[in-house]
Amino acid sequence: MTATEVSDATGRITLRRRRGRRRQVILIAAVAAALALLGGLAWLLLGSDVLGVRAVEVHGNRLVATADVQRVAEIGAGTPLARVDLDGAATRVSGLPPVAKVAVARQWPNTISIEITERTPALAIETPGGYWIADDAGVVFDSAAQAPRGVLTARVPSGDPRLVRDLASVVQALPPGVRGKVRLITAATPDSITLELDDGVRVIWGSAGQSELKAQILTRLMAAKHRVYDVSAPSSPTTR
Repeated sequence: MTATEVSDATGRITLRRRRGRRRQVILIAAVAAALALLGGLAWLLLGSDVLGVRAVEVHGNRLVATADVQRVAEIGAGTPLARVDLDGAATRVSGLPPVAKVAVARQWPNTISIEITERTPALAIETPGGYWIADDAGVVFDSAAQAPRGVLTARVPSGDPRLVRDLASVVQALPPGVRGKVRLITAATPDSITLELDDGVRVIWGSAGQSELKAQILTRLMAAKHRVYDVSAPSSPTTR
């Protein structure tokens, strides 16, 4: 190999080394830029208030005040949206008595939305000071001076929670045609549930057990007019 050839080979090697170092520098710079970008995004999402909570909106509430929902949700102003514990907020809000269901969601860039479904009144339970309002599961969630229109009135000793649940299960089982005629539903004990209809007819229901079967039997019995229907023992119902 001549001196010229050696010189050319050396030059090519040097050039390749320079290009390799340049590529390494470019690669390192690209990685550093990507890491910086990711770090900036992480800070923007998790550490900055630029995308922080500025509003907590509440929808679907009528019985529970918006301020109460916001207070119980415990979502601090300025908290980065990405760090808000949506499940935790939903659990806390669901503890409010009128709330049946709740959904909490992020609305970028700065809002948390709380969508509430409230319980529907099914029973108005007489109390010395007015009425307790319960839903169709027997959960007491409100009170009122007067029974809401279209809601069945109930009478149980001291608002016994178990009896309230039993009455609610009976009401759920009633055929619509019968439910619309009920003026009062009472229970002194778990085995003495009684329905008083608006035409003076009385239905002796007994316990809340086998309510669906009792409802079917009552429907058949009411094909003939009587003053009292006793379905407390569904295997041997009576009328008089």
